[in-house]
Amino acid sequence: MAEKAPGQELLAVGRVARPHGVQGRIVLVPYNAQSEALTGVDALWLRSGGGEPRRYEVARAERAAQGYLVALRGLDDRDAADALRGSEALVERTSLPAPNEGEIYAADLLGYAVADQSGAPRGEVVGLETAGLQELLRVRNAGRESLVPFALVKEIDEARRCLVIEAPEGLFELEE
Repeated sequence: MAEKAPGQELLAVGRVARPHGVQGRIVLVPYNAQSEALTGVDALWLRSGGGEPRRYEVARAERAAQGYLVALRGLDDRDAADALRGSEALVERTSLPAPNEGEIYAADLLGYAVADQSGAPRGEVVGLETAGLQELLRVRNAGRESLVPFALVKEIDEARRCLVIEAPEGLFELEE
């Protein structure tokens, strides 16, 4: 385990769901369920809460129905793996392949402006979350945060750093 090197860019790629088996493997649920990129990374950075990420060498990673089964060097038992439950997984950007034409890493959407289909501004993407099989964008506007299902994104304008979403009635309204 090591500290993050200066200038190293880390991308959030998923969350540790739970331990798997008794030998310290973890189930990692990726933010992009279709991606195969995590089978080839040498290291994962795991961050609990708002803490600093810690680096773990990947001994083995394979696709599974739930996401990825990952064995980390130095993590040898179920209790140690369970202690990582809920941690956000990050990887060094340089360890991932470049996105294909028309694709973007979800982590690159942080800071994008969000507008609805009528052009009304709805805020800025400040985070990513997973709820079951659904990926969510955390959108902040005037100090309030809303969770927007990624499935509602209709257009991504990389040049303007803007997302257009289909905003059903009540999506951005707080319950009183």
